[in-house]
Amino acid sequence: MSKNLIYTTAINHDTSTFNNTDYSQYCLNSWKAWCDKNNTDFLVIDKHDSRYEYPVWNKDLIFEHVGDKYDKIVYVDSDTMIKWDAPSPFDLYDNEFCTSTDRASLKWILNSIDSYQQFFPDVKINLDTYFNSGVCMFTKEHRPIFDSLIEFYERNSAKLDKIKGVGKVQTVLNFMLEEKNVKRKVLPPTWNLFSIHKKNMFRHNWQLNEDMTPFFIKYAYIWHFTGFPIEDRTKIMKQVWEQYKEYYA
Repeated sequence: MSKNLIYTTAINHDTSTFNNTDYSQYCLNSWKAWCDKNNTDFLVIDKHDSRYEYPVWNKDLIFEHVGDKYDKIVYVDSDTMIKWDAPSPFDLYDNEFCTSTDRASLKWILNSIDSYQQFFPDVKINLDTYFNSGVCMFTKEHRPIFDSLIEFYERNSAKLDKIKGVGKVQTVLNFMLEEKNVKRKVLPPTWNLFSIHKKNMFRHNWQLNEDMTPFFIKYAYIWHFTGFPIEDRTKIMKQVWEQYKEYYA
C-alpha cells in the first residue's frame, strides 16, 4: 500500500440537475492512470452518506474511510483532470495544508463570505488569502479539521442546507482554517488551474503559430473545469480526454 492517497467524490444525487458521472468519468480516467503509473492509491467516494442533504459534504468524511493509513492525502474535485506526466504533488509540501488562491469571481466570493459569516462572527477572511478547495493537499495530522467540519455540519445543517448559490464546503473551510490558525501553503495555479476560459488558456500562441498545443496543457498539471455550465464542462472534458487519452496508456 502506498503511503500517499488521492481521492475524489463522484456521486450521482437527486439534488443535482445533471449526473456527476456525465463528466467525472474523464476525471477518474486521468487520475486512475496517473496513480497507477506513480504507485499512489486512488479512492473514489461514490456512495452518498445519508447524514447530508447535498453530496458535496461527503468529501469531509475521508478519515472515516481511511483512518490514519496515509501520511499525505490530496483531495481533488470530480471536475479535475491531471496531466499524464505531472510530477508528484506529494513532493510539494511537508506538514502544511495546501490550496490555491481564488480570485475567479470577487462578487461570488464576497457573497459567499457574507453568507457564512454568521457562523464565524469573530473570524475575518482576507480576500488575498481566500482559496479554492477543489484541490487540497494535507496530511493525516489534519484529521481534526475534518472532524470539526463534520461536527459543524451536524450542528448547523438546517441553516446550511438553506444557503444557495454561494458554494458550501469551500468558504466554511476558509473560515475554519483561519479560525484554527492552521499552517498553510499557497500552491501555484499550475496545481489547480480553474476558470481556464477566463485566463484564455484554452488557446495557443497564435502570434507565432508554431505550436497548436493549448496553454493549459503546456503549463498546468491539474486542470479544473469549473466556472461554466455543466453541459460545457462535460463536452470539454470529453474532448480533452479523447484528444490526449493515448498519453495515459
